[in-house]
Amino acid sequence: MLIPKCNPQVFFLKIIPLFLFLILINAGLKAQVKTGIYKVDYQTDASFLNTYFRPYNAQNTNKGFNIKTYYNYRYKQLLDTANGVEYVVVINKEDPDNKEYYSVQMVWLNKYRPDNFHISYSDSLARKFVGMELYIGKQRNYWNPVRPYFNDGFIWNQAFDHYSSDRDYRYRLSDSNFYSGKDLFILKSKKFELITDSVKVDSNTYHSNPLGDSGYTTANRYLSYEQAFTSFKLKAQKNYQSFLHLPVQVKFYTGPLGSSQFKMFPAGDFIALTKETDEWYWGEHISVDGQVTAGRIYIDDLSVGKTKPQIINGLNFRIKYSLFPEDQTFPEGLGVILGIKIYQGKRLVQVIKEPGLVSDTVQLIPTADANFDGYPDLQIYSHSGGAGPNYGNNYYLYNPKTMQFDYHAQLSDLSQPNIDQKSKTISAAWRNGAGNYGAEKYKWINKKLNMVEYYEIRYLDGDQIEETHHKMIRGKMIKRKRIVKEEELQHPF
Repeated sequence: MLIPKCNPQVFFLKIIPLFLFLILINAGLKAQVKTGIYKVDYQTDASFLNTYFRPYNAQNTNKGFNIKTYYNYRYKQLLDTANGVEYVVVINKEDPDNKEYYSVQMVWLNKYRPDNFHISYSDSLARKFVGMELYIGKQRNYWNPVRPYFNDGFIWNQAFDHYSSDRDYRYRLSDSNFYSGKDLFILKSKKFELITDSVKVDSNTYHSNPLGDSGYTTANRYLSYEQAFTSFKLKAQKNYQSFLHLPVQVKFYTGPLGSSQFKMFPAGDFIALTKETDEWYWGEHISVDGQVTAGRIYIDDLSVGKTKPQIINGLNFRIKYSLFPEDQTFPEGLGVILGIKIYQGKRLVQVIKEPGLVSDTVQLIPTADANFDGYPDLQIYSHSGGAGPNYGNNYYLYNPKTMQFDYHAQLSDLSQPNIDQKSKTISAAWRNGAGNYGAEKYKWINKKLNMVEYYEIRYLDGDQIEETHHKMIRGKMIKRKRIVKEEELQHPF
């Protein structure tokens, strides 16, 4: 093989920028928080924090007046050692499709109940473990070095958002509250606390509040405020996928498959998942002192509900479900289908988790031949459209070769679906407010669901209506749009 000659100067001029580029990329990757178990560091000193906080410790001069402002930053721990938090578990939930941000999910392992657990950005906690979520900019791995603005003694970070749900409570923070290094990250509170704000006019004149309209044009202003923070150092890097909250007391099996060795975990606890199969959640339990126990949880043990059998396509269904309280009305169905196990004889063929809602307690799983192949498919109620007609179903189409039911996303996305066995078509209807509604019609062509007709009505000013009608004729979609009055509308289906 011939190797072309190359000028060494040219070679290094070309390779050095590439080398530097690779270093920058590698540095950026290292800056992201790693998934794993972190230990809370209560000994972090101010000089270390100043590297990341970028505080305004130098004097700043007001050009309109000869007034110099001096900032003094003090730090305190975000968490008091008395709260008993020594470790946290962190999962980097990077989305490969998002080039700008990644999220970090975090669970704090506190030793004491919520009444004894206080952090500066929390008023109440839902359970023993506290969940947090951070939304981190990939290109902004630092806190904004902006001049503080004081408001009633505090500087508020407007990017902070506190939210909750029925099953979990979390606190979301943006990257303005966050810094990550190679094997550490630092979290700061959403506010600075103003400690002192004083003015010195000359050697004998002091004011304990800002100058205001005092008339002085030459003075020194001294601001002192305190920032709460917590720093975390990586103890063990892990490959956790997500957190699994335990809604009920459950057995955590620690021995090999087939072994009855287990530990009992209470409701409100959690494990960090490493793998999920049809029957098991595999993962690790992390105790408040950072000890790790590997094991698995039987998926059926997590749901509390009734079980009912049903036979579809000669297969035995074991359906687990839970009904809503009778004294409450839910537009989203009568209850929740927690899971389905499908057997051929004694052999487990398929497991479907949380496929939808209960619409009929007599026949828990409605069926319909949605692809017109002669086999019943699963048609499970998924949501209500409220006042409009936009309800929907989840569809699982039967595959006779595998004897499994495959979820069909396109069919499940249709609102108010109607399957017409006679014409072999599927229609859908939708409404977008009182003045805009429409319908669509689909056919299966080469085993793919294709739209063959589209109709839309949009009310304009006065008595005018925009009517849109598209229809496939001989393989080509013919489109028509016109402005008509009410009596001139022509609903095709």
